[in-house]
Amino acid sequence: MRNVLDCINAFIPLLSTEYELVLGRKGVSVTLRISFDKKDCFHLMGLQYLVDRPELSRDRGRVFDEIADGTITIEKIESSDFYNKIEQRVHFLPLLEQMIDSNDTVFKYNKKANMYSMIEADYLMENNMESRNLFLFLSNDEGDNYFCRSFFPEEKIDLSTGIEKVLYNRIK
Repeated sequence: MRNVLDCINAFIPLLSTEYELVLGRKGVSVTLRISFDKKDCFHLMGLQYLVDRPELSRDRGRVFDEIADGTITIEKIESSDFYNKIEQRVHFLPLLEQMIDSNDTVFKYNKKANMYSMIEADYLMENNMESRNLFLFLSNDEGDNYFCRSFFPEEKIDLSTGIEKVLYNRIK
C-alpha cells in the first residue's frame, strides 16, 4: 500500500510541469493547461478529512514540505482515526502523472447531471489503472488554465460486511 510520502514524491516532478491538453469534438477544440501546486496535493490526498491531526491544520504548502522532510511522519498521519477514509486516495494518487499521460478519456463535467456531488469542476478525467476506475476533476483557474480539484478511486462497499467490492476490472 502506498503512503503519503509516496504521494509527495510523485507530486514533486509535477510542480515544474504544465500539461497542455487539446480536446476536440465536432470541429470545436478547447485547450486545457493543467498546472500543479503543493497545496493541491494536500487536498488530492484528502488530508483535510484528518481533523484529529492538528499538525495538518495550517498552511497546506508547509504541510507538503514537512511531510517531504519527515517533520510530519507517515505514522502520525496514518494514526488518524479517519485515515481509512483517505487510504485508497493515498494509494492511487502516486499514479496521477501516469493517469494524465495515458491520454485516456476526458469528459466535460456536468454538475447538474450529478446532483449528488458537491464538486465544483469543469472537466472530469476517468481512467482505469490497477483494476480501479480513477477520477480526476479539473477546475478552471483563469483563461485556459486549470488545476486538479479532486481525485478519488471508485469504491463500492458492502454495508453488511464492510468489504469493498471492485466495480470494474479491465485487464489490459
